[in-house]
Amino acid sequence: MSHVQGELEYVVTVKEGVDWQEVHNELTNPTKNNPSVDSNIIPDRVVEVVKLRPNNPRNTHYYLTKEEKDRLVNDPRIVDVKRFAHIGLPKANAFQDGEFNKNSLSSNQHDNWGMLRHISETNAYGASSTDPGGTFDYVLDGTGVDMVIADTGIQADHPEWQDANGVTRLKQIDWYAASGVSGSMPVNFYTDTDGHGTHCAGTMMGRYFGWAKNADIYNITHYGNSQAISTADFIDCLLGWHNAKLGTRPTVVNMSFAYAFYLNTTDNPNRIQFSRGIDSGYYLTGGVYRGVAHTEVTRTNLRQYGINGEYQGSYNGKNVYGFPYRVASFDADIRSLTTAGIHVCMAAGNDSMKCDVPGGADWDNYLEFTSDNVTFYRWYYHRGGTPSLYEAGSSFTAVPAVTKATGFNVGALGVSTGTLNSTLYEQKATFSQSGPAVDIWTAGQYIISAQPSNMGSVYHYNNLFRQAKYSGTSMAAPQMCGMIGCLLQAHPDWTPEQVYNYFTSNAKPTMYDNGNDADYTNSLTTHGAPNRLAYFPLAAQRPFTITEV
Repeated sequence: MSHVQGELEYVVTVKEGVDWQEVHNELTNPTKNNPSVDSNIIPDRVVEVVKLRPNNPRNTHYYLTKEEKDRLVNDPRIVDVKRFAHIGLPKANAFQDGEFNKNSLSSNQHDNWGMLRHISETNAYGASSTDPGGTFDYVLDGTGVDMVIADTGIQADHPEWQDANGVTRLKQIDWYAASGVSGSMPVNFYTDTDGHGTHCAGTMMGRYFGWAKNADIYNITHYGNSQAISTADFIDCLLGWHNAKLGTRPTVVNMSFAYAFYLNTTDNPNRIQFSRGIDSGYYLTGGVYRGVAHTEVTRTNLRQYGINGEYQGSYNGKNVYGFPYRVASFDADIRSLTTAGIHVCMAAGNDSMKCDVPGGADWDNYLEFTSDNVTFYRWYYHRGGTPSLYEAGSSFTAVPAVTKATGFNVGALGVSTGTLNSTLYEQKATFSQSGPAVDIWTAGQYIISAQPSNMGSVYHYNNLFRQAKYSGTSMAAPQMCGMIGCLLQAHPDWTPEQVYNYFTSNAKPTMYDNGNDADYTNSLTTHGAPNRLAYFPLAAQRPFTITEV
């Protein structure tokens, strides 16, 4: 098929419940003489398909011109039309913190303090960072559950993946063969050149560092590694593999990554960039905060309106901050996963940003930026980033009717405490996202876990391997995933809704919140997030029995 001048690859995302085939047929067949098709929206030509996704047809890739894209996005059946090249790759929601965890250095024997904290109804640490005593007593270890880490990869031979008998639980499958998706596996797929994926996996299901100590382990190398598979293949392979199990084993997936864009804060006005390292972008011109227009164009002055971000460093002599970025097609993928019964946890993000929910006071706050002196986009900056449980369109376009998938957007509990009205509260980590879109809080600061053999400190249990401490919402999400894996051992037939209700109803209101949802420069308050610190009460030194009802 010959190409039309100016064609580019776009991902077309249809709304949930829409007949995908109807839209597809209109795009891939000549419709000029069909009066039922609006030629002001659907191109009057045969549009070439780049990639069909039969496991997940809400997202299909086509060749379109920009003009066709601009018209097609007005179709009421469509959530978004996103240029594929602008989706980019996600970044890890974590950062290396050096030699300290909540109570000690990283070398020698140390444990994941989140496991001790989340099996206790109260904060045994008090205001201290030292070990309060006690043991991690458990009778559920994820037996019979499949745990998937979607990340930078995994060091396949690390001893953390062994069971109590020293046999590896890591299943190095061919995802394409197992799912029926067309494609081939990268040669060195089961490696980790970054360390992030191995660390998250250890917290989820490591033998010593993790919760689900006897679950089966599956790895999808998705980003930060030259041996990764594409985002589309990652989702479609996961869906195909899970559906092929026919409900025989539950699936839990951890997503400790985020899509991001960047703000060059050196130039005045500040400039939005889609890459950290480029020396170009779109100038801010002002915006609207809680219904009132303003002309602020620098991060310094915009912090009063909630513009914080995560400092990324200096590029080309310009200071750059990262911010959450919404990709409608991937958020639709999340909905497809949870609808299939897959249990999903995701890191809330490390940008110190409030994430609101539809109808919230900050949901419609936006900044405007320009291209060629023409107002180009509105950036709705309090709607969080992707992956998200909320289908809320792109960060920069009009938003369709919003739906929410069932899963966990996990914020990071820090190691510090605060006092409010003479009561001691635990505090969020300063870097963590906050706000009503955060479903639950788990330990995410100074967390020790596994590392590839060329990183970190010597692994206490085998000096041929490594361990390290990271901080981030990336470390918080796998804590939640691990607890879910243990719960599903007892209730393998539970739906994502049942698991969500279990943990949210058992959570404890021990998080600090000063009651001011607009105190954006206060990095320790939760800005109106649900006051839910994860509590997993199925801990004991006796076997756990499931009673048939």
